[in-house]
Amino acid sequence: MSLLYKKKVLMMQTQFSMNNLEAPLVGKKGDIFSKEDNGIFREIGLDAAVMYSRMNMLIGETLERCCMTFPNTSLLLLPGTETSNLETFNRDICSSVISMIGQAEEYVDLVMIDTNSGDDELSLDLMSSADLLVINLTQDRYVMNKLFLEHGEWLVACKRVFYLFGNYDKDSAYNIINCRRKYGKFFNKDNCGIIPHSSKYMDAYNDYNILRMVREGLYNYKMGMSQGKIKLKKYSIEQTDYFFHQASLSVHKMLKILDMANSRTMIERSGSVDHEYI
Repeated sequence: MSLLYKKKVLMMQTQFSMNNLEAPLVGKKGDIFSKEDNGIFREIGLDAAVMYSRMNMLIGETLERCCMTFPNTSLLLLPGTETSNLETFNRDICSSVISMIGQAEEYVDLVMIDTNSGDDELSLDLMSSADLLVINLTQDRYVMNKLFLEHGEWLVACKRVFYLFGNYDKDSAYNIINCRRKYGKFFNKDNCGIIPHSSKYMDAYNDYNILRMVREGLYNYKMGMSQGKIKLKKYSIEQTDYFFHQASLSVHKMLKILDMANSRTMIERSGSVDHEYI
């Protein structure tokens, strides 16, 4: 969304522990069991943003000072809490997060929040107030059956839901077309998408170098599309190009639901954004 559509995106998380959102982007391996080593995030992050929000000082410049920024992008990364005590986190941070997000929304196009997948109060409040709820899925029949059995009625009633299959394998019997057939009550062509498996992406993730991989890969893909070097034929497209084609299509669908797909990209002008193949 940031690189392809030039959206100003604030990306953040509300998880207390076991989070891995920042490291692949900032190039620093974080210890998920200890916060003592994360000095890079002191004086910034969720804790600082909540503090400024409480003082009604979370204006644009202050928000950016709380975030990690990246050259030649409009992406803002708000690191998670440095609080080491769960009770303190729930009392001092969770109680003010939604108010802080409301203030931050005035200065960015999109706020993307990675919430706890459990049934904690903050996650439920965030989901109920979100403009779009993105549910990350795998091609696991048990997981999908459990999700729809336990939360199906709520998901049908929730109008703005997007189902995103990560690490997608197009050769699985549970490909997205078959999933639409089996779970037609929930899935349709417009509210679900895929992020295919990509060896280059996984390597970049493990090397904490995702942003460069995405920037270079997206540039090469756009150039290949504009010059007619990439042919969209089923099963014949190279893995990395397939990754960016489908990821771009998923982004387009999400922005369309939000009525924000208002600027045409090179990929759209070539017609490929409407070309969905599995």
